[in-house]
Amino acid sequence: MKKLLKSCCPRDSTITLTVLLIIAFVLRASYAFTHLEELSVDRDFYLGIGQNVWEGHGFSIPGSNSSTAFRPPLYILIVAVIQGLTGLKGLALFQCLAGVVTVWATWHCGRLLKLGRGTVLAASFVTFDPILLRYTALAMTEVTFTMLVALTTLLWLREPKSIFSAIICGIAFGITTLCRPSIWPMLPVIIVVGFLAEWITRSKSPIKSCIPIRAIVVGLVAFLTVLPWGLRNAYELGHFKITTTHGGYTFLLGNNSTFYEAVLHKSLGTTWGDYPVDHPLSQTNWYRDLTDKLDQQGLKTEFERDRAQYKIAFSEIQQDPSSFCQAILLRQLRLWAPIPQGPEANGLPNLVFLGLWVFYLTLYLLTLIGMFRLVRSPTELPKWVWVLAILITFSTVHSLYWSNARMRAPVIPALALLAGRAISTRHVSEEDNLFTCGRDS
Repeated sequence: MKKLLKSCCPRDSTITLTVLLIIAFVLRASYAFTHLEELSVDRDFYLGIGQNVWEGHGFSIPGSNSSTAFRPPLYILIVAVIQGLTGLKGLALFQCLAGVVTVWATWHCGRLLKLGRGTVLAASFVTFDPILLRYTALAMTEVTFTMLVALTTLLWLREPKSIFSAIICGIAFGITTLCRPSIWPMLPVIIVVGFLAEWITRSKSPIKSCIPIRAIVVGLVAFLTVLPWGLRNAYELGHFKITTTHGGYTFLLGNNSTFYEAVLHKSLGTTWGDYPVDHPLSQTNWYRDLTDKLDQQGLKTEFERDRAQYKIAFSEIQQDPSSFCQAILLRQLRLWAPIPQGPEANGLPNLVFLGLWVFYLTLYLLTLIGMFRLVRSPTELPKWVWVLAILITFSTVHSLYWSNARMRAPVIPALALLAGRAISTRHVSEEDNLFTCGRDS
């Protein structure tokens, strides 16, 4: 064990990592503890549902005893325990530590990918990322979810030949889905990308890839991990569901005629938040009309309303496929835009805008260079399948579902690792390949 720790953390790199972790904590704590009033704003009802859990009312809608599956349970449980015991300052501290753990996990992912000096660059990008800093002071899942994605990536990269490590990774993946279910599609993506990586490297390496098999094991274990949540929903709400009842709303939110008219067909940069609440095209007015429509249909349960919203969205898409395709492009622009749009951007100093442009354009440029170098070194691809799958999954999901800049928070470590590959000079040999099932005889 001592040799393993020494090989992973030589003295000079340990000092560098420690400095980055201290910087990451100081930056996040400085921001979070000076913006506690923002942390108290319950934008997504996590605080309210968490309070109900702490008071013994279970996962119920704030202000009532009605059970809900509208939000995933993990962050709610974290909020319930930490806020119940220590209040908002305790929650702020947790968010700061989650950011520090993300930096730590990114660093060790870089070491396992043998990025050399690129490891420092990758961890630095995560340390200073503006989105991760900003959402440290908000009671939302971005920071926690990003930490879990980074930790799961680390577990995938470590000792892949062991079935035990695949099981541990599956448990971690399941826990991650309980924070935000949008990561579920990543499993089939890994299988497909794994097969592609094996096919590409087949002529260059005698080693067989076992990535698809490991992904299946991870998926099965993840399902067992989240099974209690699904059974709880079946018992409390009458429907087995391992995700949430929030999907239909977020799918419909960016796929409806009002959104197309109010945002999509207006000048680039227009957001729904630009409209007064009493405007006919405002999001508030649209949601009021949607609620009335669902009520008129006699839909009472969350599951009924969730299915109905999916149905409405598909109907809207069928009626206007051209706008749907344009909306996909808009969602991609919003996802990867260096600067926020709408109310979030109002009042930001020009210097901040410049800093955001420089930071993200640098990150994106280095990421593209890193991807190009991977293509030039196909024997490396099996080791990068998980990282690439993260980018593919979230980019695809947010092509269809609601999207804005904060949705890219969980992919920041993956982008940072690819950026680190851009300056890495390491050559990967067949013996270095971690994702092997054995050699051909």
